[in-house]
Amino acid sequence: MAFRDIVRHQRPIKWLQTAVSTNHLGHAYLFHGEPTVGKRLTAIALAQYLHCEAPQYTPMPDACGLCRSCHQISQATHPDFLLIQPEDMQKHNPKITIDQIRDIEHLVIYRPLMGSHKVCLIDQADSMTQEATNALLKTLEDPPDHCLFLLIASRPEHLLPTLRSRCITLRFSPLPSVSIYEFLRNRMDREDADARLIAAFSEGRLGSALSCDPIELRVKLRQYWALLFGEHTPTASQMMDMSEGLVKSNQVQEAIHWFWSGLRDLLLLTLDHSMSPALYKDQETTLRQLARQMTPVSILPLIHELNQLERGHQRNLNMQIGLEQFFFHLHGQLALSHSQEPA
Repeated sequence: MAFRDIVRHQRPIKWLQTAVSTNHLGHAYLFHGEPTVGKRLTAIALAQYLHCEAPQYTPMPDACGLCRSCHQISQATHPDFLLIQPEDMQKHNPKITIDQIRDIEHLVIYRPLMGSHKVCLIDQADSMTQEATNALLKTLEDPPDHCLFLLIASRPEHLLPTLRSRCITLRFSPLPSVSIYEFLRNRMDREDADARLIAAFSEGRLGSALSCDPIELRVKLRQYWALLFGEHTPTASQMMDMSEGLVKSNQVQEAIHWFWSGLRDLLLLTLDHSMSPALYKDQETTLRQLARQMTPVSILPLIHELNQLERGHQRNLNMQIGLEQFFFHLHGQLALSHSQEPA
């Protein structure tokens, strides 16, 4: 991985290249933006350049991406590179612990063995425990000149202001859907229909797009469409069962994303009938029928409720009750819209 391999993000990349070429690289950076948007890839590309055995200087500084050091950093085995990320990623809410942060002490105590910097990459820094954050703060108060800290966060607001103030912040914005579509078509040789579906689902996150299986996506599209706008109105008991099933199968976050996408498609059609659904294209006929019955005023509160659910999921609130309320409100609105249809 090198800077030239990263799609878009020219602004933060150029900023980093200029800082390196003018010897104005800071000691700590915070890369923030949507998950899987390219923050970690950029951090690894920077670490590779700083240790590359055959760096390139035209048109801008970059790593070769092929030498031993570049390979070691991509594998997190380089002696001057430390990757810290949450332990036990299979857990619902994995954390970075104070013991992991203390590993930094062993990294920074000696000067680099092979390159110009000791580089510490902290992925998902917003998942640090309070104790881990305080330990990192002490290190950043007086960092050694030969150390570079790269913090990656999707929720920078969850980091202490005192920690953010010690970092130079660079924002990574989602990519345009057309950029992801073109990347999938031209560089990954995806079929046109698959590339369009993946580009719509990934919402500007290339990392998410690259990990998507179009067959699996279509299965999930049908699954969540049935939960959201099934042919038959579910009973109260069925809505409670659906909510319990999503919680027990650990699908809450995924369900929120699919429900939000379905309501967004519906909202767009109520605002402009000439538009087409972004994701639920296979259900366009039904969506257009619903769009004639509902209004933005009835849809926006449901989208807001999903946003609240997502924030509640991050805070470990009771998701089953939240989902039950969402289903009750959704089908209440659908029933109201049906009752107001002209005879």
